[in-house]
Amino acid sequence: MAWPMRAPLLLLTALMVVLAKSASAQSRLTSSGGIHAADLSDKSVQRVLNFIISEYNKDISKDEYYSRLLQVMAAYQQVVGGVNYYFNVKFGRTTCTKSQSSLDNCPFNDQPELKEEEFCSFQINEVPQENKISILNYKCRKV
Repeated sequence: MAWPMRAPLLLLTALMVVLAKSASAQSRLTSSGGIHAADLSDKSVQRVLNFIISEYNKDISKDEYYSRLLQVMAAYQQVVGGVNYYFNVKFGRTTCTKSQSSLDNCPFNDQPELKEEEFCSFQINEVPQENKISILNYKCRKV
């Protein structure tokens, strides 16, 4: 006799669990796809910024000197099939030429005739599961 009373209660509990999981999944879906501010201290964001610096010095900038980030002016991210990042950054020319192996200890160039700054906007896609980062779009201009 107790079994017939437990069955509806068990079904009701199961239904509540399914609805709770569905609501949780729905809230994750509504938050994915939206663009929101990126946390500059996040390791993924730092990895993407390092990728931008490397690609800028290797392929984008035709300057004989390395450049470093002067300022990250804006940083946003969007969860898609991976993560899209949107950055507005300012680069400054260093005293190190690209013939040197690294820019780790390169100070910014303060000589007026050699001091250059460039503003760039980047759209980057990272697919962490596949260990892929790529530049989707960029635009740079001297400041």
